[in-house]
Amino acid sequence: MRIIASMTTIPSRIAEIEPVIESVLHQDVAVDRLEINIPFHCKRNGEEYILPDWLVSEGQIAVFRTDDYGPITKIAPTLLRHRHDDAYMWSVDNDCRYPRNQLRLLTSISGPNEDRILTRYGGNLKEGGLFEPWYGHGACTMLEGFGGVLYPPNCIKDDFDRYLVDTSNDKFCRANDDIVLAMYFNHHQVPIFLHNVPSDDVPYMVEGWMAHADRDALSTGGHNMAYEGAYKFITNYFICNSS
Repeated sequence: MRIIASMTTIPSRIAEIEPVIESVLHQDVAVDRLEINIPFHCKRNGEEYILPDWLVSEGQIAVFRTDDYGPITKIAPTLLRHRHDDAYMWSVDNDCRYPRNQLRLLTSISGPNEDRILTRYGGNLKEGGLFEPWYGHGACTMLEGFGGVLYPPNCIKDDFDRYLVDTSNDKFCRANDDIVLAMYFNHHQVPIFLHNVPSDDVPYMVEGWMAHADRDALSTGGHNMAYEGAYKFITNYFICNSS
C-alpha cells in the first residue's frame, strides 16, 4: 500500500507546522511522501503566505502552490493530482503532532478489495445538515478530518474539479470541508467507514494538539449553522447537475 499524506495550512500557522510534518513522516506505517498544498494568498483575510526557509520540496516533502479553496485545500488538489494513481491519500490537519500509530489505526482495517474512505471521527449526516457524531466501528455518512482520513485510489469522479470550484465559491461550503467531502462521496456512493473503538491503549480523542490549534480556527462557535447552509447548497447543486 503506497500512501501519500496531504495537508495545507494558513498564513498565521505556517511557521509552526514543522512538528506536525515530523509526526506525519514518522508514523509506524510508512508514508511515501507528504504533499503540502499552499496557496499564494489566503482568501479569508487576503494575507500572503510567507514560506519559512526550511519549507522546501526536498526528500519526502513536496510543496505545491495552489488556489485557495478553504480548508478542503488540504486534500482536494492532492486527490486531483493523483486521480489515476494507485496510491492512498491520508489527509491530516496542520495543528496536531500526531501519535505514531495514527495512520495504522486506519490501515489496520483497510482491505485490498475495499474501496472505502476510512475515518477516525464522524457519524451520521441527517436531513437538513444535522450531524449526529458517534464512535465505534461501522459505515457512516459523515467524516471529520481532524483525526486524519484515508482515501482509496480512484475515489473521485470526473466532476470533482467543477464541484471543488463551485462549492468553494459558497460561503458555507468554503468554511466546512468535512460536509463538502462527505456529501460528494455519499452522492457517488463511495462508502465511508468509521473506526474508533477506545481502549486503554488507544483513547477516543487523538492526542498531540499544538498550541496554535485554536488560533484562527474556523470551528470556533460550532458548525451547525454552516452545515445547514452547506447541506442546502450541495443538495440543490446535485439536483441542478443531475443530468
